[in-house]
Amino acid sequence: MPGLSFQKTISFCELLSATLKPQLDEFPHLREESVSLDGVIIELRDLDTEQQALRGRLKEIVHLRQDAESRGQNLRSRIVAQIQGKLGFTNENLYAFGITPRKTTRRRRAADTKAEERAVRRKSKKKTADPAPPTSQTTL
Repeated sequence: MPGLSFQKTISFCELLSATLKPQLDEFPHLREESVSLDGVIIELRDLDTEQQALRGRLKEIVHLRQDAESRGQNLRSRIVAQIQGKLGFTNENLYAFGITPRKTTRRRRAADTKAEERAVRRKSKKKTADPAPPTSQTTL
């Protein structure tokens, strides 16, 4: 029964079994199949029950794993803080512990930044300034 849900498969098998049993005298050649169908129905119910139990266990395990992961991250953060406190935040030896050291880039002073901005403005003004129109000498 491709395309049917698990529950529909079970219900169709149960319906067929319940309908077939009273009429086995008319269909004696289906007696073995009826018994087999009953066995399959029992197997399907047992597997469904087991699947539900495993689904519950999976949720429990997921919660346990998330709790352990949270504890691990907390512990790692505390250890990293202590190592950084001992070695320093920019020490290159932090890489050995899987810790990325802070970058040691210097900030520009405000005076340097303003001087650079002025120089850029001067250059852009020179490039965009229209050249003076040529003067023509007229002879009269």
